[in-house]
Amino acid sequence: MKTRKILLGVLLAAAAAGLFSACSTMPQGPTYTAAELRAICERRGGWWRGDLIAGFCEFQSASFGP
Repeated sequence: MKTRKILLGVLLAAAAAGLFSACSTMPQGPTYTAAELRAICERRGGWWRGDLIAGFCEFQSASFGP
């Protein structure tokens, strides 16, 4: 009877460990899509260069006059 309870406990622990480890290895999706990044870039006054360099937003750098 005691061995049956120990075996049941071990099996439940193994099932819980398998469940948590399987869920933790799922790949994380991107936070924003390319269209959302482009809209954010343009809203902040930048130029979207995502077609040339993936996910790149270009801003005009501050410069001093001549």
